[in-house]
Amino acid sequence: MTKFKALLKKYNDIPVAAKATLWFMLCTIIQKGISLITTPIFTRIMTITQYGQFTIYNSWLQIFTILTTLRLNWAVFNKGMSKYKDDRDGYTSTMQSLTFIITAVWFVIYLSFHRAIDSLVELPMIIMVAIFAELFFTPAIDFWTLRKRYEYYYISVVVRTLLMSFLNVGIGVAAVLLSEEKGYARILSCVFVNLLFGIPLFITNRSKGKTWFKPEYARFALAFNLPLLLHYFSQYILDQFDKIMVQKMISIEAAGLYGVAYSAGLMMKIVTQSINNAIVPWQYEKLEKRQHKELDDVCFKIYILVAGCALVFCAFAPELMRILADRKYYEAVNVIPPVALGMVFSFMYTTFANVEFFYDQNKFTMYISMAGAALNIILNYFGIKIFGYVAAAYTTLFCYIVFALCHYIYMTKSTIKALNIENVYNGKRLLALSLITVLLGIILIFFYDKIVVRYCFIVVLLLVAFINRKKIQSILEIKASNKHSTD
Repeated sequence: MTKFKALLKKYNDIPVAAKATLWFMLCTIIQKGISLITTPIFTRIMTITQYGQFTIYNSWLQIFTILTTLRLNWAVFNKGMSKYKDDRDGYTSTMQSLTFIITAVWFVIYLSFHRAIDSLVELPMIIMVAIFAELFFTPAIDFWTLRKRYEYYYISVVVRTLLMSFLNVGIGVAAVLLSEEKGYARILSCVFVNLLFGIPLFITNRSKGKTWFKPEYARFALAFNLPLLLHYFSQYILDQFDKIMVQKMISIEAAGLYGVAYSAGLMMKIVTQSINNAIVPWQYEKLEKRQHKELDDVCFKIYILVAGCALVFCAFAPELMRILADRKYYEAVNVIPPVALGMVFSFMYTTFANVEFFYDQNKFTMYISMAGAALNIILNYFGIKIFGYVAAAYTTLFCYIVFALCHYIYMTKSTIKALNIENVYNGKRLLALSLITVLLGIILIFFYDKIVVRYCFIVVLLLVAFINRKKIQSILEIKASNKHSTD
């Protein structure tokens, strides 16, 4: 009891910003965990085609969301919270109205050409209309959530997020079990839950704003975000477009197989996002103090840790597939390693980009993203055509490697230009680590039918981690210290 009181006191002494960061991170992990834990339920009560319909719905929804929101519910909203801090309610209401108007325009376009669009996305009109209903009101959830996050009102955000996650799963399972068209039932259950929360928050944001639309706020947001749209589309293409290409070039069943395995590989993203969010303040602090040697040494240890986690995912890929889905999905197991390895290079290029952002040398970020997206489409087209859907995972890995390399080269040049010093990171050992990681990850695929070899490999990795536990602990201490210094 005494220990509990001591822990409670320690928690109460943490600044509110640090508490908010802690709870938002835990909430994200739980939310993604719920999604992953429930995947085995849906893959077992839906056919591959039905799960493919749900996978494709999520992919097309991302495209429509970019078009209808212009990503006004991203960074520009936080900018507005600072720029118009005396009228945050008015800014929120204006952003909500602006996305509503843009969505209405796109809905009219859809109704005018719905047969062609329905054929393109391979979803019936009733599902498309439901998706547009979702697009009209779900931005309200994002604006409300971002506003609460910005002002550190974390309890209501955590409660809302977890409640939505549980309802999504509960109503989704019920809808799928009770329906013949299980794929469409799963889609409509997601739409229903989003509308259940989106409509009340739409009304709340509107009533607090006391104004429907302020042209000044709209001009600012559009001027800020329109130049970034190509960057947002490029990121989408790298993350999601391969599923649509698999659907169009092979079948919706192949998209379902690919989607399940891709989700398993993306579990690595929980690791990389968590680490990146934690080290950014520390990284900026070291750059500000020009402690580049320490930054390089610690980041290299973090890269090794991330690479080790990716290799564990690669080694456990057959077991992950057995947990996430039944036997009919096992053929897609080879998708997991390249996706997991891709997250290593995604993490690397993010840490390089952090240096660019620190020195305001990010003007070529959009061009790098566009080049990577174009390369991804071209490689996917030829790769899927020749080798099948598994090739899409390898092209994504290759594009992440190109992203990391391009950001490293640009970061090197921009850092030298900004500081007139040598590069922040040691490129030779990064190259060696990258080659070893990819090589080991690919080699493990050839031992998927030899469980003893794979488990021995995992034991060796764990033994290395145990020997270097103090170094790993020092990395975790960086995360802990940042939580306490966020305020």
